[in-house]
Amino acid sequence: MTVLDPTGRLAPLPDEYGPTRESVHRLACYVLSPARKAATGRIGLQPTPGGFGTPLFGADEQLRIEGASLVRQRGHDVERVTITSVRDAAAFAGVALSENPGVGDDPPDLGDPDAMLAISAGAVGALGDWFALSGSVLEAFRAELNAAGRECSTVQLWPEHFDLGCSIEGVNFGCSPGDAHSAEPYVYVGPWNRDGLPDGGFWNAPFGAVLAYKELVEAADQPGAALAFLRRGAGLALQRAGEMP
Repeated sequence: MTVLDPTGRLAPLPDEYGPTRESVHRLACYVLSPARKAATGRIGLQPTPGGFGTPLFGADEQLRIEGASLVRQRGHDVERVTITSVRDAAAFAGVALSENPGVGDDPPDLGDPDAMLAISAGAVGALGDWFALSGSVLEAFRAELNAAGRECSTVQLWPEHFDLGCSIEGVNFGCSPGDAHSAEPYVYVGPWNRDGLPDGGFWNAPFGAVLAYKELVEAADQPGAALAFLRRGAGLALQRAGEMP
């Protein structure tokens, strides 16, 4: 099961989405990202088919989550296990568990590493669909900015806040799968400093502006709606400095 309906569009989320998102967020912070960091010093993750995972690291190794499984691929060799607890996942990945995984200042609590994680394969599929759409939209947006002479950072999935994003100096652009602000996913524009920003009714969140998942689901052109939202946010945020993308 995925969050896409038969026409290939985003659809309402499954009931198990919230608990599953929280569980795999813990795995991102305490297992996947630390494994990459130990080999490369880098913590960023990326969308992968059906879920998310690390880029290749070390000797062509990748850790990723697909459905209810944790997958470890080394070259052409692929191993997978059913996700149970954080401790079991760390052991499979060869990661030493730490309450401070070194992936940011405010990761989710480790909690009981031996407790069974709430994992729904369908909800992971929904998360994977969200990250896939988010990645394609953000890459298109980044290409537009770079073509206009605005250097935008690489699009990455950041383990600490579990959002896919990029930035220009002073403005974050991204797609969150849900967090303390919203239980459902959303697209966002987050200026570091909102003083003096032209408004136009756009800024609707404490940290900037969001396009809610419900609005995106209802849009005729879902990727187009997300891209238009990001373009509008960039225009307003960069107006302050007299720079338009």
